[in-house]
Amino acid sequence: MYTIKQASTLTRLSIDTIRYYEKAGLLPNINRLPNGHRVFSPPDIERLLLILCMKKASLSLEEVKLYLDIAETSNMTPEMISGMLQQKEKVKSQIAQLQTVLEFIDEKLAEGTWLKKKA
Repeated sequence: MYTIKQASTLTRLSIDTIRYYEKAGLLPNINRLPNGHRVFSPPDIERLLLILCMKKASLSLEEVKLYLDIAETSNMTPEMISGMLQQKEKVKSQIAQLQTVLEFIDEKLAEGTWLKKKA
């Protein structure tokens, strides 16, 4: 079992974000000690990491909640798989765009100037 501070360290999410996710219904059934402090189990940590991954894939909190709610009751449906494949393509596109930016920065660093001088 982990304290909220330990959960924050393990997931690199702020304590406030973890509390927000709980209030938003993304972390149901978080156990509490008699003093009211939250305690997180390994599956809770795994769920936080999954939420983090889905957020980094540009899913809204509503979409994340939908996927998690479905996951609670069944395995991945064809619709879920299709949605995730679409999201995967979006992420691949973002990576390609960032690669172009990285190459531009490398080119400018190699040239030693940001702008070419007018002749």
